[in-house]
Amino acid sequence: MKRSTSSEGLQEFTPIRDTILQSEVKYYSFSVNTSTGLGEYYELLIFLTGNICSQPSNILSNETSLAVYYSFNSTMFANNEVGKMELFENGYFQALADLPIPATSTTTTTSASSTTSASSVDEEILYIAVRAPQNINITASWTYQIGVSQNDLVFQWDDRSFGSVVDTDDNSALIVTGNLTTYTKDWDSLNVSNAKYFLYLYPYEMKDYFAKMNNSWCAVRNGPALMGPWNIENSYTTRNGGIQQQFMIENLNQSTRYIAYILADFSGKDFGGALYRPFEFETMSDSACELIYDLEFCNRVAYSVPAIGNETFAGDKNATKMVYDNNVKQLYQNFSKALQQIPCDTSPDAVFSNLKNCQDCAESYKDWLCAVSIPRCNTKNSSAGYILRNSTNQRNDFMQNVIRPTQDYYEVLPCVNVCQAIVRDCPADFGFMCPTKNESISLSYYWDLNSSSSSQWPTCNYVGKMALHTSKAVEVLANWALLAVVVLIQLV
Repeated sequence: MKRSTSSEGLQEFTPIRDTILQSEVKYYSFSVNTSTGLGEYYELLIFLTGNICSQPSNILSNETSLAVYYSFNSTMFANNEVGKMELFENGYFQALADLPIPATSTTTTTSASSTTSASSVDEEILYIAVRAPQNINITASWTYQIGVSQNDLVFQWDDRSFGSVVDTDDNSALIVTGNLTTYTKDWDSLNVSNAKYFLYLYPYEMKDYFAKMNNSWCAVRNGPALMGPWNIENSYTTRNGGIQQQFMIENLNQSTRYIAYILADFSGKDFGGALYRPFEFETMSDSACELIYDLEFCNRVAYSVPAIGNETFAGDKNATKMVYDNNVKQLYQNFSKALQQIPCDTSPDAVFSNLKNCQDCAESYKDWLCAVSIPRCNTKNSSAGYILRNSTNQRNDFMQNVIRPTQDYYEVLPCVNVCQAIVRDCPADFGFMCPTKNESISLSYYWDLNSSSSSQWPTCNYVGKMALHTSKAVEVLANWALLAVVVLIQLV
């Protein structure tokens, strides 16, 4: 076994990056601060985590990868078997070293004076060794990162997907993270320059590229991505009712599948992070549809719409947004005037409802008006709720005479619950009604049949607040086994 005799000191939550050759061993040490974490606990906990950034391409799935040994016994450097051992699996390893607190470290106070009796040992050393396997070609090498902390996991991974595709057109895609509301409730303080989440885009042909390193934050971050933070537009949105980070990806190829990875940086790229399960999406087949979002009035609209046939606006997403948005804004004016006649801020016995108010009605009506006036567009028939539109079969005069689509497309019918929301939230005096029988519903609306599935293409177009699940994102990840050990030790 080829050995590296020098030992490098690791610092709290400051990972190091190193390269190791076949049959080589690298040594590290970490000085445990025994003056912290005492209190009511019986043991100090030291979290060890690591990522493989790159490894030999000829490693088979059943071959052993890098091994990590750790112990508080210094003789482990002479004999690795003295320590406990963990293997890197799927490019990731984690371990928990527990250091019993000596009885002499308890603090005692005399009545005469406040005299503290501390442990005679103020510092303990955790010894760590990384060993490469011997059954690989002699020129094989691995690049890896290791991080140690007395407070948290430096590297993490989550088997849940934290990103979802809002929609695509033929050359762009809009993607959002999960709900970040508990992560930061101060909307005004959000700044994309300090964003913690990033998206890396890979071609679908590379879906197996990280097959043996799919839990490695470092591998995805340093892989041959097509696009990343350097050329993906990054912003925040609250259109779904909670704070989400969104990524606008442009310059894609039509009819092409991609794989996207979302990862989090804890304190910049040099201080660890978390990786989430990748997800796939596909671009549309032609330019009949154009992806728009962040409209001024229809602020919950974020999907592809029929591209404007007028050459003056061709290819200008901002112009497309304004044309659609201004039309809905004008249509809304008469309803707004009518709503002003409804008692809202008045005595309880005069309001139209004790459960809903005029603001609820206004929001539901606006969502419905946006959904039926700004049709959602697709280039393929992915659901029974899609209707083929052509030059003689447009939804209304505005689409026929102003938008004038030059290509055939499939319209994604609005979800029927968008209509039901205004019946629920608005005064009965308005006389809003929605179809109730399946036959009549399918003429103008459709049902949300795959809201819980992983399908990219919806069965209907929903515009309104969504039920976003609260997620602590970085704070709560899929390392349940390790966290369970922590809880158990604290309860003993």
